[in-house]
Amino acid sequence: MDQSSSKEAYSAIRTIIELTRCYDLLDDVMSRYFARFGLSQPKFNALMQLRNAGERGLSLSELGEHMLVSRANITGLIDRMERDDLVTREVDSRDRRVFRARLTNKSLHLLKHILPLHGMFTREVMSGLTGEEKENLISLLQKLSRSLQKK
Repeated sequence: MDQSSSKEAYSAIRTIIELTRCYDLLDDVMSRYFARFGLSQPKFNALMQLRNAGERGLSLSELGEHMLVSRANITGLIDRMERDDLVTREVDSRDRRVFRARLTNKSLHLLKHILPLHGMFTREVMSGLTGEEKENLISLLQKLSRSLQKK
């Protein structure tokens, strides 16, 4: 391996290490934040997807697609959220084989409380970067994602 290839390999390894380290730190920070509200990141993400879907809610398969998780994972997540009175699961009126998840009054109230705080918190978490740096990072991560999807 020549010196150029060696530097390229080292740079690639360092990039993966730093991305992983940053993701782990961010995951810890976000987990502690959501725990204050009795939530996990997947629960919050599901609540946001259902909120964006409106009154009709989402079928479990639609929710899984939006969250990029398997059907089994969505079923378990919805089971836990139903026990916490955050969602209801109802048979779809058009197709009795399909279950739809909808937000409860409890989750709507919780989101009303959390969302303003969440906006402030995420701005604080990302305050180490300028607006331009955030845009550059988004662009680079999207480029990397496209590249990885081809592998």
